[in-house]
Amino acid sequence: MSKTLIGTPDPDQPPSEPVLRDEHAERMVLAAVFHHSQLVPYLVAVLRPTHFSSPACREVFLAAAAVHRHKEPCTQAAVTAELERHQQAGADHSGDEAKKGLVHDLARAAVPAEPVVVHYVAIVRDLADLRRHAAVLSEGLPPVPMRGFLTDDDT
Repeated sequence: MSKTLIGTPDPDQPPSEPVLRDEHAERMVLAAVFHHSQLVPYLVAVLRPTHFSSPACREVFLAAAAVHRHKEPCTQAAVTAELERHQQAGADHSGDEAKKGLVHDLARAAVPAEPVVVHYVAIVRDLADLRRHAAVLSEGLPPVPMRGFLTDDDT
């Protein structure tokens, strides 16, 4: 016996857009810069600034990567100083205090163990890839909530 769903798309529930960002994962990756110095070369090698969905997180990552390239330890003071250098070089000074506050929060955040941070790195990277390939995602139809009933095909 087989069943067939007879129905129409539910107008009360529009199809949901997939969430292609994980702010918690991004923050944990950036906080790991301050707490797990041995992971910094890995983070700089695997991630790009465009992997971060938040502009503030992008700027903090750029500053941390620059500190790492200068062979300095990634401390809160070093990353904040690099952020100030980036902001002096550019004309855009919007969100200066917010970025410094983000660095302050990240330096004091509780950070999970290194294997968990590596998992968060994969999440950040993979979600960025999905954002880049959003056109590919839209080719397949998302699940559409249905209203309807089942009928028996055997009758």
